[in-house]
Amino acid sequence: MVRRRPGPPTPRKLRAARLAGFTLTEGIHAHGSRLPWHAHDGSTICFVLEGTFTEVTAGSALLCVPGTLKFTPAGERHYDRFDRGDARGLLIEAEPLRMEAIRPYSGVLEERLTFQGGRLAAITRRIHHELRQMDSAAPLAMEGMLLELLAAAAREQEMRLTGTEPVWLRQTREILHADPATHRSLGEMAEAAGVHPVTLARAFRKAYGCSMGEYLRRLRIGRAAPQLAESATPLAEIALAAGFADQSHFSNVFRRQTGMSPSAFRRAVRTS
Repeated sequence: MVRRRPGPPTPRKLRAARLAGFTLTEGIHAHGSRLPWHAHDGSTICFVLEGTFTEVTAGSALLCVPGTLKFTPAGERHYDRFDRGDARGLLIEAEPLRMEAIRPYSGVLEERLTFQGGRLAAITRRIHHELRQMDSAAPLAMEGMLLELLAAAAREQEMRLTGTEPVWLRQTREILHADPATHRSLGEMAEAAGVHPVTLARAFRKAYGCSMGEYLRRLRIGRAAPQLAESATPLAEIALAAGFADQSHFSNVFRRQTGMSPSAFRRAVRTS
């Protein structure tokens, strides 16, 4: 008698929803599991909520960390290896008819693209929050945010391809990403970029759809969220480490961004 070796653990589905031509699924892949070479019938968007894993495609490997947002076109084969602990993510699958209905804005769904943090991560976290809440208004809210996500991704990819994003503007954003906890004035950022503060403020909002201050707050929330989920660090310490003036300021901004307080977010994540 031939004894068969057990197959790899299947991902644990936490919650799912289908709306307006999109299917959203939140799941956990256990440490040591894998997804052998496979492809999806439709285009997918994957957002890493917690954990780290490696995805391999033909000729390349991508390390996916919290805040990674990746677009994979339909039919593209890939392999996922979860060898760095449990990983929790949000998978968004787009149906072909829905893609056709929103052309040409769905072009990003036909490309293999990867983004890290910033505005796109903030939008996706809001989508995830609505999926968790899932009241009667959530489907409408999620549909609007999904379209907002596609538009923001298309805009960012266009800037990558056309080079319309000035070097000094790209460097400004890189400074914010490198150290979002540091406090800098608009004047200091403009001086480093070599432009007038008004020029920097206008260009930043036009390119990224929000003010520099709002963008920075989103980065700080993105830094704080994993600490809330994965540690017992006091809120005041998390607030200061992320760059907020105090716990009250942190809580107010966190509630505006996610719709819940830091304490409620911590409880929700740990009981999911």
